Amino acid sequence: MYKRLLVLLIIGFVGGLDVKSAVDDGIGWDRTWTTAICEGNRCVDYLVYCNGAEVLGIDKISDVVVFGDGWVDKREEKDLC
Repeated sequence: MYKRLLVLLIIGFVGGLDVKSAVDDGIGWDRTWTTAICEGNRCVDYLVYCNGAEVLGIDKISDVVVFGDGWVDKREEKDLC
């Protein structure tokens, strides 16, 4: 779980995937949604572009939010799309 979160955070900090080129190539996205991706008590909000079950892009939409030391993310782990 932590490896996947770390990869997603790295993608977000590097600038995300190129969603515009995916749309320009005719792939397009069929839905978007937002989610927070957390590592310990540090979370970042992302806008996720999906085509079916495939992630086409992730855009960082917030700065890092740090919760208290005892904070636990109670959400269940899910795929991004």
